[in-house]
Amino acid sequence: MVGKTGSGKTSLLQSFQGREVVYRKTQAITFDGMFVDSPGEFLENRRLLPALLTSSTNCQIVALVQDATGKTSPFSPGFAAMFNKGVIGIVTKIDEKLSNPERAEEFLRQAGAKEIYKTSAVEKTGLDSLKLAFSREELNDV
Repeated sequence: MVGKTGSGKTSLLQSFQGREVVYRKTQAITFDGMFVDSPGEFLENRRLLPALLTSSTNCQIVALVQDATGKTSPFSPGFAAMFNKGVIGIVTKIDEKLSNPERAEEFLRQAGAKEIYKTSAVEKTGLDSLKLAFSREELNDV
């Protein structure tokens, strides 16, 4: 999971795994079952990008996470190309009052994500299709 600080990566993982959603600032790369949760600072501070690449080495899928309330994208155009594996996009916080899921989806498409999943950790929206995506073998070719 790659996204800026506060984008909802950890909350999404908690909801996805059936846990109570409790906001928790990720301080370091966290390995939790089949998931790798990266701190937002690894994306926000360009000198830490090699840590994202290194931590993704054994992953089958890289998920770019974009907050639907965000007005800008933390991902540069073509960002996904730096990963030599399937990259999906996940829009979070679609239930928020000021969310704009279409704008978030466009940010993720510009970054290079071909498959986009719209989710809410609080409402548990979109989690079933995301679970299906994580279980599909063909995502290696995304």
